[in-house]
Amino acid sequence: MTLKDHIQSELVVDEESILEANLERVKPLFDLFNDGTINIAEEYRSLSPENRILIYLIGQRYAFEGELIEDDSIGTQFFYERIDRSDRSIRDYLQNLREDGLLAKPSQGTHQLVAENLPSALERIEDDAE
Repeated sequence: MTLKDHIQSELVVDEESILEANLERVKPLFDLFNDGTINIAEEYRSLSPENRILIYLIGQRYAFEGELIEDDSIGTQFFYERIDRSDRSIRDYLQNLREDGLLAKPSQGTHQLVAENLPSALERIEDDAE
């Protein structure tokens, strides 16, 4: 086995492993429906807007991995319609989450979870829920 093979098999963590390892922590946050709809659990609906955005994006990623939807990103308009804040505030929240390394912006007006940082996102949500 070459050094490259050792590195890839022993050091490189794939996104699927991260998602699977955190499944139990994610389960109480939301319900997923067969059409990919994400319903935030009642006890998490009063969290900060940034953390509710994170929950939606976590749900989107799991819905994508479960082949309920075809895209793991969510458009900014989705958040305008669901988070009771000004459009400017929503854009600021999304920028803050990107700066914290929790979200990526794959194209103009869309956002997706950075799966490698899912544990940090969950810590943030869990701290807010306490």
